[in-house]
Amino acid sequence: MSENLEQTPNVNPRSEVAETIETTAPNNSENNPSEQPSEPAAAPATEPAVDPMNDPRFEAPRAQRFPTWGDMLAVIGIYLLATVGTSIVVAIIAAISGGAESFAEKMSSGPMSALSYALSMGLTIVGVLIYRKLRRGTGRMFHFSLRGFNPMLILWGFVMVLLTGVVIEPVLELFPDAFLKMIDKMGMHGGWSILMLVVLAPVMEEVLFRGILLESVRSKHSAGRAIVVSALMFGVIHFIPQQVVNAFVIGLILGYIYVRTESLWPVIVIHALNNAMAYVVMQWSDGANITVRSLIENNTVYAVVYGVSLAALVASGYMVWRSIEKINAGSPRA
Repeated sequence: MSENLEQTPNVNPRSEVAETIETTAPNNSENNPSEQPSEPAAAPATEPAVDPMNDPRFEAPRAQRFPTWGDMLAVIGIYLLATVGTSIVVAIIAAISGGAESFAEKMSSGPMSALSYALSMGLTIVGVLIYRKLRRGTGRMFHFSLRGFNPMLILWGFVMVLLTGVVIEPVLELFPDAFLKMIDKMGMHGGWSILMLVVLAPVMEEVLFRGILLESVRSKHSAGRAIVVSALMFGVIHFIPQQVVNAFVIGLILGYIYVRTESLWPVIVIHALNNAMAYVVMQWSDGANITVRSLIENNTVYAVVYGVSLAALVASGYMVWRSIEKINAGSPRA
């Protein structure tokens, strides 16, 4: 027995079985038609190119959404283009219209001035809305809720505008008076001037700066930043140095009241009252530059008036800041 065991060849059972399986295994692909290798799937049809500006699935990062600082420059450019285009249109109308007036007189007349202002601001608003849509701007616009029409807040805002005029007056006197002659011409057309200053300007400018720009900035940032940016744009668009400073500070007040009331009506009323007062002063002074300092000759009285105005403005500014912090806490950004 031992001799037979010793002569048994050393065979690897695993390799022999594997070889048997490999040579005897049936071809499943031939015997089982259901398991035939499938044909390669057809290539998917090529999808048309997607336009990110029109695809609702596309969302730009928050930092790149309208409005950026580049967009603010674009808004100024839109305003300048609208102003130049309007001037050309009004010049053509003045040239082809009849009458004994010269071309220069027609261009500076009340009707042409009102038409020029209405067209330039209207085109600016439309242009900014189109640009905002192309840049996929977000946020609500054009709040005209009557629930926010608070007479006491309107009175407070108008008083703040008056106090602001007193406080920043020394700063405005640093600029040459020659710039103010451009403003005086706006008050020389009687009813047409009233239409421009008291009706068109308050409505159209508040729609642009508070109704569009402030709300657009607020959709990305805090209410405080939205107020500052919209006020800055409100000042820059006026271009005349005295008006730039004055409009910026007034824009801060109007922006706060708009955020508090969530309505354009209060800021339109305050804007109209401020322009109406400016028109009355221009008519009363016959174009002369009337200031609080020139009206109060006594230095002591003027110092008291200025000190009280400054203290009231600082105290109100602190209260406004605290109020904005509460608004920011209760209104998360979009």
